[in-house]
Amino acid sequence: MKLNGIVFILSGPSGSGKTTIGKLIRETLLDFKFAVSHTTRPARQGEQDGMDYSFVLQSDFDKMASNGEFLEWAKVHDHCYGTSFKTVRDNTESGNDILVEVDVQGAETLRKNNFPGIYIFLLPPSLAQLDERLRNRGTEKEEIIHKRLEIGKAEIPKYRLYDYVLTNYEVEDTLQGLIAIIRAENSRVERYQPTAKDIESLLAKVNT
Repeated sequence: MKLNGIVFILSGPSGSGKTTIGKLIRETLLDFKFAVSHTTRPARQGEQDGMDYSFVLQSDFDKMASNGEFLEWAKVHDHCYGTSFKTVRDNTESGNDILVEVDVQGAETLRKNNFPGIYIFLLPPSLAQLDERLRNRGTEKEEIIHKRLEIGKAEIPKYRLYDYVLTNYEVEDTLQGLIAIIRAENSRVERYQPTAKDIESLLAKVNT
């Protein structure tokens, strides 16, 4: 019997490195799927439509939300973000694992709705590091950076919403930590599938 894929939900404060880690997972685990979120914010330098995000007009986003097309959606830093329900469902029903990158509001909504998934919280080593990473983007004004930091301070204490916490000291170490979580969750007893007919027959005798 083919098992459904697992939804891995990656979340964290703005500037924690979610987008970078998501890109590296796609480059490293070629069979792993990635849910491209829709957003109304403008693309940052180097971002590609349909790869990093699906960039849409507010009117189009509102229509999708009213039609119930989003697994979750939230307004964050004056822009809307949403994850397509169909993208996630189609992949998991085909047996594919999928990474869903959401903000903390989105993770809270999914938890509240008892959405089944593995929740992973990505954190910076310190608030000073978070400040530095936001400034190094070079894409936002001082007041926006300050606003993101204040929101981050309110989000970090919500770490108990999650199943795992990764502190993003070094990108490569964080990537390997995430891969370890993915492999461990796929190795759970309840997901074991016999690799040969003789093993399947043996287990069938034990379980009857």
